[in-house]
Amino acid sequence: MNARGSLRFLRSPWSVRIVSLVIVLAAWEAYGRSNRLFVSYPSAVAAAFIDRFIPEILPAFASTARAFAVGFLISGPIGIATGMAMGRSRVVDTVLSPYVNALYVTPRVTLIPLLVIWLGVGFTMQVVIIVLSSIFPVIVTVYAGARVMDRDLVDVGRAFAANRLQIFRTIIVPGTLPYIFTGARLGMARALGGVISAEMTVAITGVGRLLIAKAQFFKMDELLAPLILLGLISIALTRVLIALQGRLTPWARPAAR
Repeated sequence: MNARGSLRFLRSPWSVRIVSLVIVLAAWEAYGRSNRLFVSYPSAVAAAFIDRFIPEILPAFASTARAFAVGFLISGPIGIATGMAMGRSRVVDTVLSPYVNALYVTPRVTLIPLLVIWLGVGFTMQVVIIVLSSIFPVIVTVYAGARVMDRDLVDVGRAFAANRLQIFRTIIVPGTLPYIFTGARLGMARALGGVISAEMTVAITGVGRLLIAKAQFFKMDELLAPLILLGLISIALTRVLIALQGRLTPWARPAAR
């Protein structure tokens, strides 16, 4: 490879990511072999992943994914509708803003004991935690998008005799789509963090319980395997939302690569 080809290779974002990943894995492998109790190393983590995937990792992720899917499917439409209503109606904004702002800044972990008392320890509590974790970022982001809608575009629609429904469908909704996707990405991250925290706090089931069980016995390789998988799944879900946003809102492509 000549100097020009090497320069093109280094300028590629994926090339830089691959090189940095190889360096990190090599350094981790070298250091981890001398400190297995607290760090482990990539080859041991890979072996633990293969060994424990079917009996432990897959059932744990299936349980968490089921609750995550149900909770996110509930919070998404409700959050979008609520944020849109608050952004377009001063009355709705006045009524709901204090409650939304208060619950948005309340740490979800502090609600877990109360939810355990009300709902018990099980699937329903997981779903409620996911809804409470993800719905408020969606509401706040969609609300901001509905509030900053260009008034000139609305005035143009009215000048062409568009009624309220037509303005909402052809101007307001497309204008807020980038905010909806941003809210979905923020809500997804909050939802994953919320359900894992709940599972770890009350040791219900799922990924959180698996992590606690492995940490208690210092099984670092078996602890890091689901953690790394969780990170990879989070990246994949984010990339899916970014790709979907790019297809549905080509005029406002997300900056993330």
